[in-house]
Amino acid sequence: MHNRLWIAAIVATTPILALSPVAFPASHTGCVRQVPGSMYNQRLFLSLMRRRDAIAERTLAVYKVLRVKAKDVKPVNDPATCARAANAYTQVVHDSSSTRKVHILRVGNRYIVMDPDYVVDDYHRAVTFDSTFTNALALVAE
Repeated sequence: MHNRLWIAAIVATTPILALSPVAFPASHTGCVRQVPGSMYNQRLFLSLMRRRDAIAERTLAVYKVLRVKAKDVKPVNDPATCARAANAYTQVVHDSSSTRKVHILRVGNRYIVMDPDYVVDDYHRAVTFDSTFTNALALVAE
């Protein structure tokens, strides 16, 4: 009887352990896992790429991205790129956070880096970088 309880406990805790921080240790900087804001931003930029009105053109100009094909708008989850983007974002916004987590949207050859935890009223802040993450091309707070 004791063995059956032990086996039942192991089977019951397996999904919890598989999704825990023990299985997926967090790094100090990098990308957040998929959050609703990142999917919204991806859909927004996909929509901007299809639209040809003045508002879409102005939004693309503010973010300093060019019109690209829909397949060239995608989220980035590469740990090395996430760490570089988080460090570059921290330098641009002059924040000393050492545990910065960001989500990144690649639009053509540009990277739009956003902090999902930055909430001032209903605004968000995003920084557009080139592929080297050394030049901030745009700082958007809307």
